[in-house]
Amino acid sequence: MTLRPVAAQWFELATVHQELARVMECLSRTGAVELEARSQVSDRLLFPGLDDAIKTHHELARHYRTYWPAATTTPQRQPENLSDTLKSARERLTAWTREADPIIATIEHLTQDIAELARLQAALQSAGADFPDLRSLAQAGPKLQSRLLILPAGGTLRDLPALTLFKSWQTPDASYALIVGRTTDIADIEAQLPALKATTARLPAWLPASAGAATTAIAERVAGIEDRRSTSRAQLAELSQRLQIAPALGDMALIEWLNAHAKDLRGSQRLAWVTGWTSDVTGARLRAALEGCGVRYILRLTDAPAGMSAPMMLNNPGWARAFEVFARMLGTPGRNESDPSQLLAVIASSIFGFMFGDVGQGAIVLIAGLALGGRIPMTRMLVPGGIMAMLFGILFGSVFGLEHVIPALWLRPMDEPIMLLIVAVIAGMAIIALGLVLDAVQMHWRGEALHWWGHRAGLTVAYVGLMMTPLETLRQNGLLIATLGTLWFILGAVALAEHGRLTALATAAAEFVEQVLRLLVNTVSFARVGAFALAHAGLSVAIVEMAQASGRYGFWIVLALGNVLVIALEGMVVSIQTTRLLLFEFFVRFLTGTGRAFKPLPPPVIVQDQPSEQI
Repeated sequence: MTLRPVAAQWFELATVHQELARVMECLSRTGAVELEARSQVSDRLLFPGLDDAIKTHHELARHYRTYWPAATTTPQRQPENLSDTLKSARERLTAWTREADPIIATIEHLTQDIAELARLQAALQSAGADFPDLRSLAQAGPKLQSRLLILPAGGTLRDLPALTLFKSWQTPDASYALIVGRTTDIADIEAQLPALKATTARLPAWLPASAGAATTAIAERVAGIEDRRSTSRAQLAELSQRLQIAPALGDMALIEWLNAHAKDLRGSQRLAWVTGWTSDVTGARLRAALEGCGVRYILRLTDAPAGMSAPMMLNNPGWARAFEVFARMLGTPGRNESDPSQLLAVIASSIFGFMFGDVGQGAIVLIAGLALGGRIPMTRMLVPGGIMAMLFGILFGSVFGLEHVIPALWLRPMDEPIMLLIVAVIAGMAIIALGLVLDAVQMHWRGEALHWWGHRAGLTVAYVGLMMTPLETLRQNGLLIATLGTLWFILGAVALAEHGRLTALATAAAEFVEQVLRLLVNTVSFARVGAFALAHAGLSVAIVEMAQASGRYGFWIVLALGNVLVIALEGMVVSIQTTRLLLFEFFVRFLTGTGRAFKPLPPPVIVQDQPSEQI
């Protein structure tokens, strides 16, 4: 078991310009590369001026994205200079725009006609049979005009000029008004419609006289327009296929991806340099991937340039990876810091199980972890948590809150609360001591072993002595050991001080008092583990008593609902308390999170086109 995070390996890769896009795609799909440019005066930027080209493409996309096909890429991209790729894609998109504009205008016009006829059809269908002669209304003019107004539901017309209101009616979705009057008055009404959030539906001259016949005629007219719109869309699709717009959009997406993630890469006139960090410390995965892509490259794993800080990777087996979330709450452990994830798989699960000890409820938590772990990685922590809850449930003799199903192999929390609290505090002492040991290990990693043995070790010795004093048989020895540790800490600081020994003495004494008080508070804080175990047991007992008072059939209903409440409420509270104890009582001893996380290069999100058969 290793507790030390692994630093990513610096790599340098050279390839020809024509194959850079394929190389970048290939590297991104390994999930093992983080790019970081190495600036050199003799090299030039690989992608100068791409921002303007991408901005222009975005402007074009704002107008035409709705009519473009989905961007695609071919499985085997041919070697090509990126400037040529960009030029070809833009030329195809420009040619498409010229030919597509009239087709798009036709589609939009037909779509508008369909929407207007749909509004008119909805109005006529809701108006009923009692309706004026539509043919006469549609052919009115020039001095007399008619309009069908559509207002929001509940809307009405007010302060009308001298108009004849033929008909008005309401539906749950809209209000309608059919009006007729002088042309000038109609114009005045139409000027007020935007304020009323109203629209008009014109009455075409081809409308039949009756509302029923008009509805049928409108449906036939809409079907004809739909056919014409489908024909126009087919023309647009044929144009996109002929000009290969989907691959062009894929090329633009790839170039935009390169500009976003590799903007600072540099190269010479013919070669491109790809530099950065990799989690593949041997380079075997990178070489296999690059050779599988069939690209030309030279790969070198070497020491990082001066001044560059390597990202850190947490090297844990699968069963412990879910617990990395605790350390990441404070940041990524640095090169000389401990990664406690494997320890936490035991510690966090044990604390959870102690506070949530029940065989039946633990089994539910275990099943939830197994069911959700594939979709939500963090929930994999529920698996060991559920197992430990079941184990402590056996020790406490509790199955879904029932204490008569199995005997308690250790104790029943409600019968021996003081013992439960004492055990929780003792466990806290062990966890805090482990934190002090990890601090010592880290100081050895940093080359500060002398400082720890000469100074910091005294704090650990004093803490061990103080933890012995509650036991009467060990109190005298404990006080002696605590005194020895106090002198060790203070005098060691004085001995290590290069100057100002009196100041070092006062500072060390004050620091010792502050550190010891914090250790004592942290230790007592672990009593909450026992307190929450008692709260969990007490709530379970209360639910069982309520169930027993509910009668023969009500017993199982109340017991089931009560256990659901306990699992949801207590499970959340216990999880929060476990997290709090780890962050503020354990991690504070050794973890500061001075490293930075390894962030793999994400692959481009472009649909892969299937190669067509060549005849």
